[in-house]
Amino acid sequence: MRIDVKPLTHWVIYKGYRVRFTSRSAAHVAGILTTQEGVEIAFTYNPVVRLVQLPDAHIRINEYGWELEHSGDKTSASQ
Repeated sequence: MRIDVKPLTHWVIYKGYRVRFTSRSAAHVAGILTTQEGVEIAFTYNPVVRLVQLPDAHIRINEYGWELEHSGDKTSASQ
């Protein structure tokens, strides 16, 4: 089974981040996001429900990578 990370990839591009994957499975992706300022943020991504989990925020995205729902500390996700 192939994991669809296209929505996550679009979200990363929209944010201006760089991404490094550390693990991938059918239901879970994990890695490190690097902001334009060079800040590294650990993340996990659930491709089934398209949920990006950051240390202080959870962001639900649509199939195009646009944010639908944002909960938690907005400063972590907007760096």
